[in-house]
Order: sequence, then C-alpha cells, then structure tokens
Amino acid sequence: MVLTRVGQVPTKLPKFESIIIKDKKGERILIRAYDHKKDREKLITMYQTFDPDQRCLGLPPLSRKAIENWIDYLADSGFAIVAEKDDRLVGHLVIVPSEDGRVDLTIFVHQDYQNRGIGQEMMKLMIEFCRKAKFKGIILVTERTNARAIHVYKKLGFKVVAPYYEYDMYLPLEN
Repeated sequence: MVLTRVGQVPTKLPKFESIIIKDKKGERILIRAYDHKKDREKLITMYQTFDPDQRCLGLPPLSRKAIENWIDYLADSGFAIVAEKDDRLVGHLVIVPSEDGRVDLTIFVHQDYQNRGIGQEMMKLMIEFCRKAKFKGIILVTERTNARAIHVYKKLGFKVVAPYYEYDMYLPLEN
C-alpha cells in the first residue's frame, strides 16, 4: 500500500496493478500508475498537443507553465494513472481525495486516441481501485454539452446530481 497525505488526512491506497488492454483498433495500450518524476515531461507533452477545442471547463490549461503547475498540483494532491502507447502518454486520469472520504476525478484522453475505449477502461480500473481503497464515492464534473462523456459516465453508473451549466456527476461506492 502507498501512504499519501490529503491535507491532514492520511489515506492508504492499494497498489495499482498495470494492465495491457487492446483498444477498439486492436492496438495494445498500457494502463499503469503515473510516476511524476519519470512521466512529468511526457504528460506535459500530451497536454501541450491537446486540441484546445477538446478542453473541458478550462482544462487542461493552455500554457506550458500553467500545465506544469496543474500537473504538479495533481501529483502532490492525488493519485493518477496513465495510458501509454509506444512510450507516449495518451491518457491521464487522476483522483484527488477529499476529507469526506470521496474523490474528485478528472480524465483526459488525447484526441488522437479518443473513441477507442481507452478512457472507459481507465474509468473501470479506477472505479475498482477506489472501491479497494474504501472511498465512499467518486465525483466528477463535465460540461452539459459533452454528450459522449456523459453517456460513458452513465454507463459506468454515475448519476447527474447537479444539472446546471455543468454536470456534477456522482458514483457511490458504498453498498
């Protein structure tokens, strides 16, 4: 188990087991834990080449400095997994635990790899990881116009809990 600190709340996290999946094109994609020291530059590159039209709620940031600050904050505050193809990061999913036992989730898949099932597989793996870690639930926010993402989130069991300009969605993990 990995011991992280969330504010003043220690949280024990199970080990994330790497897995190789085949995407909808039949390509092998490695999904593994993010290693900030090893992966930071590759993640910056992924976000620098991210189509600005694919941004959601102002994320990812646009400038290199803002991207660096954002991913450094996420690495300090949460736990992340990445999807990797031929030494290139193509997906990033991060959870940031809150003091109420829930986690906030953010996911981005590079536009060159969208619609291939990678994000959905990453979500499934993180949901199971969060169950093992005994989190109470997962919260995410998306734009209400992001129909494709909302469809996937609902398919995975998320419910819209605040349908305003953006959609707050929640997946309870406790039975």
